[in-house]
Amino acid sequence: MPDAFRVLLVDGSETATEMLSWLLASAGYAVETAGDGLNGVRAATRRVPDLVVMSARLPLLDGIQACRLLKAEPATRDVPVILLTSEEAGADRLHAARAGADRCLLRDLSPGEVLPAVRECLAEKTPRPDGGADPGGAALPDDIEILSRVNGVLETGLFEASLLNEIALVGRDVDDFEATARELFRLLREIAPADAMGGVFSDGVYSEGVSIFPDDAGDPFREEVRHRTERLRDEARIPFAPDRVVWTAIQGGFRRPASVSDGPLVSRAVCTVRAGEMVKGLMAMYSGIEGASRGGAAKETLLRQAFMVLENAWLYRQIARISVTDGLTGLPNIRHFREQAQREHSRARRHNDPYTIVLLDIDHFKKINDVYGHPVGDTVLREMAAIFREAVRLTDLPARYGGEEFVALLPRTRLPEAVIVGERIRDAVERKVFSAPSPMIRCTVSVGIADYLPGTEGTEKAVIGRADQALYSAKHGGRNRVVCLPAKEA
Repeated sequence: MPDAFRVLLVDGSETATEMLSWLLASAGYAVETAGDGLNGVRAATRRVPDLVVMSARLPLLDGIQACRLLKAEPATRDVPVILLTSEEAGADRLHAARAGADRCLLRDLSPGEVLPAVRECLAEKTPRPDGGADPGGAALPDDIEILSRVNGVLETGLFEASLLNEIALVGRDVDDFEATARELFRLLREIAPADAMGGVFSDGVYSEGVSIFPDDAGDPFREEVRHRTERLRDEARIPFAPDRVVWTAIQGGFRRPASVSDGPLVSRAVCTVRAGEMVKGLMAMYSGIEGASRGGAAKETLLRQAFMVLENAWLYRQIARISVTDGLTGLPNIRHFREQAQREHSRARRHNDPYTIVLLDIDHFKKINDVYGHPVGDTVLREMAAIFREAVRLTDLPARYGGEEFVALLPRTRLPEAVIVGERIRDAVERKVFSAPSPMIRCTVSVGIADYLPGTEGTEKAVIGRADQALYSAKHGGRNRVVCLPAKEA
């Protein structure tokens, strides 16, 4: 039967072997038999079958361990395995799934239930050429070698289980995203020495990338890690909005050995995580060591676990961010601004530093909502926030103050420098053509600025109050202007 699928049947019961052999042969399959686990593994090595049907309980080597070994060997890992058990439910089914079995069936099933499972496992497959025989004629493993291989597989599994447990323990503390990422990379490097790790997380609206690298890595190396991770993100089609992408670069807390010579940066292991139709993100490990190999299933399992732990830390941080972020503009909200302003005022008083408050209001914004509708008004607010964010330094704190008003706290900044910032914002807004239906929309803003000088009395609320008075003066002075209300020096 040259075109028949070859089925290796391994069972310690002569009665069960005869019955199943007849059943499979009657259905057109070529059947080879073995009476114990050792001979079953040896038979599968000699001529790789198209399917293995094996009892979970066998003499010399039980079927679960034999299945685990077959799934670990490169020549047989793709061969479907059906394990037969006498237990309706219990440990056999759990161990069979962990060993990689494709199906776990009851031994006393009727022919009407066995054959559909066999057909399902062989669906879309073709019989192996030359009946699965090894063309190299390699020597068959003896009992000791087979048992040694089983022990090796078990040791690998135990090591992986230990690492999975350590990764899970890292997940107990998710309030520090960067520390969690650093510790996960340290653990993953124990099984796959790597120079960098990249990850992408997405909730469908917000997306964040992260890269971890040696402390002594230069800018070109860091940029390459980010570039390769972004390319993997695009290939996996992870959803992201360009204006809502954050990238976090983290030093890994280690230095590369001086003896390691760089090769092209390559991915050693990549794991893409999905939830139904949605791609949630990915994790990848990179190496600059020439000839680094890609990881296998074990590394992917660990990467998947690490992804879930780090995703929890990311989601925790996202919740923290959302609680202090204005949902429309992405700027900090007023509650967060007031808390930070109070801290900055205390710090400025303690260190004798100045700071300024810049408060602005979009002129005639109500007309935009009335004429074009609130969706267009929301667009204007988002683009206004982008101008505001671009105009200030990374050390400054811009925020949405409420409605069409925005505010910024500029630490260690005196009034003349703040006026330059205010004029920069006013000029950028006046020249901006906002994204809206025809006719094109142009806006102006009125800006009020107040400062705090060391030694003066009052709280941050007083400084904000003076900025509000300056804004009121700008409005009543003709709009589209910057007005300052200096602090009275002590």
